[in-house]
Amino acid sequence: MKTLALSAVLACAFASHALAWGQEGHSIVAEIAQRRLSLEAARMVERLLGGGHSLASVASWADDVRDAQPETSNWHFVDIPLAAPKYDAARDCKNDPKYGFCIVAELDRLRHELRCATGNDQVEALKFAVHFVGDIHQPLHTVLEDKGGNDIAVDLLMRGFTCGRTCEPSEIATNFHAAWDFGLIEKVVWDWGAYVDRLEDGWLKSAEATRPGIDGGSLIAWAEETHALAQTVWNIRPADDLLEDRYLRDVLPILDRQLGVAGLRLAKFLNDAFSSRDCPVR
Repeated sequence: MKTLALSAVLACAFASHALAWGQEGHSIVAEIAQRRLSLEAARMVERLLGGGHSLASVASWADDVRDAQPETSNWHFVDIPLAAPKYDAARDCKNDPKYGFCIVAELDRLRHELRCATGNDQVEALKFAVHFVGDIHQPLHTVLEDKGGNDIAVDLLMRGFTCGRTCEPSEIATNFHAAWDFGLIEKVVWDWGAYVDRLEDGWLKSAEATRPGIDGGSLIAWAEETHALAQTVWNIRPADDLLEDRYLRDVLPILDRQLGVAGLRLAKFLNDAFSSRDCPVR
């Protein structure tokens, strides 16, 4: 019954363009960032969210309000043609009067809103920022074709790390985007906290993760970097669209890297925003 229920959720969760990493992915990114906040940023987060609330607790809020606020819909992704090597704002980030700009433009706006907005606007800016820094690192959030893979039906049939040698994995019908949002993550660990531990003991100790400047770069650079990885995970998808353990093994370094680097960049994004007092005169 659990498998059938999961299949149904995976199959119909994304009727339009992608929502995001699933709750697990966003919580992983947020927790990694939480541990790296400056004292000033941590105090601001506590003031805005209230004592006892973590970034992980609000990491999926932007998905929760998406239906009620359709003007935020396009903020979750950027539609770069799969074969295009670079982001083109005129092509990829047009303003839709009903659904808004793309994630690149929205994150740029949020840099200002985080430090300059007041009241509930500032609280919402924080919640959106936590979510969208995660989204811009999900590979399929940077792909135009097939609604970022939402229109590509795939089947998951993998043991991963959560189904041992005596376990027979069940085949789960879903779509390519949903598989990346949470299907693959759920094949690696049973809960998102364990994935954070995996990254803290793994990728976050790697030479790349500790390289100066890995947490920096422009928003456009983030989108283009993610898009280059999207080309890889898209092009190695099996022709029969059956995602087995081999696919997980091939893409796991990218999955780990994107979750980890998103956490590092979210921390710096918030630290930089809350350390500045540069606001235009209104």
